[in-house]
Amino acid sequence: MNYRERVVIVTGASSGIGRQVALDFAARGASLVVSARRADRLASVARECAARGGTVEAMTGDVGERTFVEGMAARALGRFGRIDVVVNNAGISKHKQIYHVTADEVDYVLRVNFLAAAYLTLAALPAMLRQGEGWIVNISSGAGKMPPPRETVYAASKFALNGFTEGLWLDLAGSNVHAAVINVGPIDTEIWQKTDEPPAYRGRKYPPSIISDAVFRAIERRKHELWVPRRYRLAWLFRVFFPALYRNGAARWDPVPEAVVAEARARAAEAVTR
Repeated sequence: MNYRERVVIVTGASSGIGRQVALDFAARGASLVVSARRADRLASVARECAARGGTVEAMTGDVGERTFVEGMAARALGRFGRIDVVVNNAGISKHKQIYHVTADEVDYVLRVNFLAAAYLTLAALPAMLRQGEGWIVNISSGAGKMPPPRETVYAASKFALNGFTEGLWLDLAGSNVHAAVINVGPIDTEIWQKTDEPPAYRGRKYPPSIISDAVFRAIERRKHELWVPRRYRLAWLFRVFFPALYRNGAARWDPVPEAVVAEARARAAEAVTR
């Protein structure tokens, strides 16, 4: 594909996977609209993209706000006149005991991790239909297939993103607009420093470049679903065919401390007596 004539939107582009994806599109000569919440880091990424040959529009804002998300599509059309690729990458973690999760946290995680992708897809789709082609790549997680302990809300947001993408496979049939989802394993990004409670995982973390490579495979080979690293698909198959063993193993790997349950019970009892 000749990316020099393509217009690409990348969310969550200030660091990690989004930054790498934006830089790799820029190196191929694409025009970009990139977004993130941190203006200074996003400006740095925009300069790097320009240095690599890309034309860049940087937008600072929160993808949890629908108007901002729809504004990215409007900016791409206003500046470049088309939208070829949308990479829905922005996301936040929520690694926290369910007893400590609030309703506001549930709302915000779903808005950032799922609704933002849905809103941007709907905003970009008319342009893609007018052009007769387009690509939507959703960066999901292995948690969107098999929830890890302490990530019930995060997993729910990624399950929603996966379900949305799988629905697009059917609903976009015949339109020449291709939808793909990438189920991401442990990647070495800032998300590990932003967990509410310490994660149990101590294994290898992979570089963001392997996810960026997968984005281009999904586009150029019209792949519908990719697991990165691929070996994590085996864990999902184990969960599908041996669900009881999966639940027992996950519970043993990262058990809920008895003190946490006791504290939650005490708070519940106290709430009744008030």
